Amino acid sequence: MTPPIAAPPIGAAPIGAAWPHEPAPVAPERRRLGDVLLERGLLTPAELASALAAQGHARDDPSARRRRLGRVVVELGLATERQVAEALADLLGLDVVDLAREPVSAETARLLPRQVADRGRVLVLSRTATGGLRVATADPTNVVALDDVRLYTNATELTVVVATESQIRDQIARLWSLSEESADVTTMIEEIGPDHAEDPEPAVADADAAPTVRLVNMILADAVRQGASDIHVEPQRDSLRIRYRIDGLLRDVMTVPRAAAAALVSRVKIISGLDIAERRVPQDGRARLSVDGVFVDARVSSLPSLHGEKVVLRLLARADAVPTITQLGLDDRQLETTLSALGAPQRLVLITGPTGSGKTNTLYAAISRIQTPERNVVTLEDPVEIQLAGITQVQVHEKSGLTFARGLRSILRQDPDIVLVGEVRDRETAQLALQASLTGHLVLTTLHTNDAVSALTRLVDMGVEPFLVASSLALVVAQRLVRRPCPNCAVPSPPPPRVLASLGLADEGPAPSPCTGAGASTAATAVIAGSWGSSRCCRSPARCARSCCAPRPRPRSRPPPARPG
Repeated sequence: MTPPIAAPPIGAAPIGAAWPHEPAPVAPERRRLGDVLLERGLLTPAELASALAAQGHARDDPSARRRRLGRVVVELGLATERQVAEALADLLGLDVVDLAREPVSAETARLLPRQVADRGRVLVLSRTATGGLRVATADPTNVVALDDVRLYTNATELTVVVATESQIRDQIARLWSLSEESADVTTMIEEIGPDHAEDPEPAVADADAAPTVRLVNMILADAVRQGASDIHVEPQRDSLRIRYRIDGLLRDVMTVPRAAAAALVSRVKIISGLDIAERRVPQDGRARLSVDGVFVDARVSSLPSLHGEKVVLRLLARADAVPTITQLGLDDRQLETTLSALGAPQRLVLITGPTGSGKTNTLYAAISRIQTPERNVVTLEDPVEIQLAGITQVQVHEKSGLTFARGLRSILRQDPDIVLVGEVRDRETAQLALQASLTGHLVLTTLHTNDAVSALTRLVDMGVEPFLVASSLALVVAQRLVRRPCPNCAVPSPPPPRVLASLGLADEGPAPSPCTGAGASTAATAVIAGSWGSSRCCRSPARCARSCCAPRPRPRSRPPPARPG
């Protein structure tokens, strides 16, 4: 019997075959996004390694969401969104689109439900000549999002282009805003009952009706998505005007017929805990809104006017929306000065500026910078606008007797290391804040003055002794908010000679070249891209206090000169 032939060992040549003279060709290594960023000179190998380490650290955290390398690079400030989008398009052989200059109709974009567009960060731009869809996405490798587009639109062909995530998010907010939902809004307004200005009880019943509830919810959600800071509900003679304040400017959103005004105002007062039967005196309240699964707090104020109650809702920023101290617009010298003052164990730091100049954000950014588990941080505010974790926040309530002065006196018995006082309004609060800064506490507070030096004379005018100001004050920061033009539509706007002459810049070398927003091709795209802080720091206020607050010496009387001869 012939024995069976044994199989060749693994890795050996087959029986009867010779070894090949050359090794088998190896497939080229697939390019990755990090390789493209290195090739373009956007990252160094060390920066790419740190970004990959940050991505891996987030991946190891089971509670953290999965993050792409491009997003990590943008969050670390190593590259811009546009640069990452161009690198991603180069890697995948796709085109990059600038949505600020791309006309997108609401009808086409709404082929996809908003929830799907928000979840996948995708936007339907237009139809192609072959009957397919042209889709913009921030992550072309997200095949699940592209499959959702095919599922909901029944499209068999997709032409994918790359856009930045921020532009897609802004376009989604615009295309699903109230200005694009005129038909739905008109239908809801028609379903609301007639005006009941004289008898409030029917208006209360209408306020709980489904059309009114849907309309109010739609207005609030639209304001949050568009980044509004305030919502103005203003009764006019024949209508009710709704306006948003976005980047410091009020914008008309919609006009509600007079017949629906009472029910809409009553609904806002109901969710704010205000007395809907009282229309003759101003009222203040608070509300908590839920928009896209995120809770937003609002401060509500009503004011009787000639044509009815005007209601203003201030949408308060969330704790995760507070900018860091490096994002406030301070230059390197000002940032170094501010951080040096915040690092002191005691002294007083003042933030000055008019109302709406961002003083509260600066205080919160400073607290977030210096807050540690080893420090006891207590704040005294009116009202508490942003709730921060890890610190004790106290709300001033003057009706019950909890004023700034009384609250600050009680806080000093709570063994604080850092004290934040929302505002210095009177002499007693100013004296307590200065005395606390001399007894081992770092005190941060605000003052309403036009510049940093005026804070010294303002404290003295309140009745504070000049020697207390000179020995306790460490830093005064005067700030304003400056609107920035949209970088996608900014065009040069040289100022006229009269403006240059008034600023003293007419004879100082080349003329400045400021820009202004010209407006993009989409009608509702804003020409303002946020606000930027403009600050001026006074580093040695003690010397200024001695010179500004010291009494001027009286001139001595001189004897008359002797007459000659």
